[in-house]
Amino acid sequence: MAQTLTPATPPTAGSHLVLTDISWEMYEKLLEVFAEHPSLRMTYYKGTLELMTPLPEHERYSWTLGRLVAALSEELGMEIVGLKSTTWRSQSKTAGIEADECFYIQNEALVRGKLKIDLTVDPPPDLAIEIDATHSSIDKMAVYAELKVPEVWRWQKGKLTVNILSDTGYVERGTSLAFDSFPVKELAGFMQPDAQKGENARLREFREWVRQQLRS
Repeated sequence: MAQTLTPATPPTAGSHLVLTDISWEMYEKLLEVFAEHPSLRMTYYKGTLELMTPLPEHERYSWTLGRLVAALSEELGMEIVGLKSTTWRSQSKTAGIEADECFYIQNEALVRGKLKIDLTVDPPPDLAIEIDATHSSIDKMAVYAELKVPEVWRWQKGKLTVNILSDTGYVERGTSLAFDSFPVKELAGFMQPDAQKGENARLREFREWVRQQLRS
């Protein structure tokens, strides 16, 4: 559904607008204008700007997978920094994106304590998460590749894929750079809502499953 968006008119869930021939300066200005609407997601790539507001389904899967990643890192004794849908952009690459969830894991120590991160001097996040509940008009994986994000997890139609950046783009792999040999693709089994089980109960169940994996 296309919609005209202004600061005085909050976008509705599921809104989708694509603009072409947008300069970098205009993109940055729009980031400022719509800063008061944190639910609005912007993706910019070589002059094309896509504005989307996620559906509740999208947000629920994003929140769930983010919690699983955080819990997994705790059980593995790893430190992480989570920055949710922070805007990552590079003017030299004319690319910008807001991940559904993102984390510093391998490079956590380099950004620990920082409230402002500059990709011209700081590394990109180690892991980004994309929930593909709706079709995007921009190749988001190309944007992540421009920003040199080493690992992107995608959730689509009940399947979790792990994508690792190579010299030619992203390649789907069975294991994660961030979590080594741990079977992260099996997190998919804890993603679907359960009418008989609360979210915290499911997280406790997930933690016990992780501990069983570590004992085996």
